[in-house]
Amino acid sequence: MQLFHVENMTCQGCANAITRALQAVDANAVVKTFPPIRQLRVESTLSNEQLLGIFAEAGYPAQPFSEK
Repeated sequence: MQLFHVENMTCQGCANAITRALQAVDANAVVKTFPPIRQLRVESTLSNEQLLGIFAEAGYPAQPFSEK
């Protein structure tokens, strides 16, 4: 599970756009979005760098962070 902060993911529409962009590249990705806290959790075979690129291309730059 990879965890990201997406500052401009403010609503479910944003979350849906991110999910569509990711699943267009990795159809098996599991995406859980939490717009109120701007958090995105992803299970994917793609690397963090690849995921960050997909998010940025979709217009939603993200920052990775780890749960502690």
